[in-house]
Amino acid sequence: MMSSGKGISVSIQPLNYADIPACARITSSAFSVDPHTIVKQLGRQPYDMYTISRSGFLDTLHKKNYVYVKAVDDKTGEILGHAGWAFRGMDQARIPWNGPGDPKPAEDEQGQMQGKSDETKSEDKDGEQEKEENSIDCLHALEDADMQYWLSNLVPTDAPCMFVVGLIVSPSHQSRGVGRALISHGNAIADDLGLSIWVHSSHQAYEAYKKFGFETVRELDIDLDEYAPRGPEDGEPVMGEKGSGRWGRYIIRYMKRIPRKLGDPGS
Repeated sequence: MMSSGKGISVSIQPLNYADIPACARITSSAFSVDPHTIVKQLGRQPYDMYTISRSGFLDTLHKKNYVYVKAVDDKTGEILGHAGWAFRGMDQARIPWNGPGDPKPAEDEQGQMQGKSDETKSEDKDGEQEKEENSIDCLHALEDADMQYWLSNLVPTDAPCMFVVGLIVSPSHQSRGVGRALISHGNAIADDLGLSIWVHSSHQAYEAYKKFGFETVRELDIDLDEYAPRGPEDGEPVMGEKGSGRWGRYIIRYMKRIPRKLGDPGS
């Protein structure tokens, strides 16, 4: 968490298409200070969190096995955070889907063409730069393989469950109860349906999930300096000691929360 202050009264509301730009900006802002994301952005392929977040919303917001919400400041009406959960193996009739109340926007053709142009430019590399940036490809491959192991070997395929597909709070409003409201909302859905929740947790979010009943089932400990093509520059966030010239170690945790019954501790 980056900031602290008095708690904020928020309402958890369904997320609409019109909210996507604000939510994508929150995602981009939150990840802009994450050393793990900064290192991955040093690769040869574009890794823009605004575009990734926006595309993810456009691809899944209409699907009835996803539930997306926003945390809205009761006083100002500002969106302070957002969250989403995916349901696997669950009867759709039981999923509390309350999808977007506005129409899906037309595809941004100019944005698509820009993306293709960027891909073409990214292929125009000299040999030395290509060699350096292959380390980021290796990092992506490591994380992709580890996630597939988690999904294939640790998450039961014969039991319905939920996955946290994103839970982000604006950096300027962290440590003020917004994340608590979002996590609690998802936990309440899981408890009502009797479902376990799984999450691929960032290093920074681990303590928050742990506080709300999630337990670690697997870790991926990454030495960011092993993959980064350069060291951190002045002012860039690092996991270790500032000024050390190292990015530090970053731990991804795969976590699980079992459903609580009414009256159970932590429910």
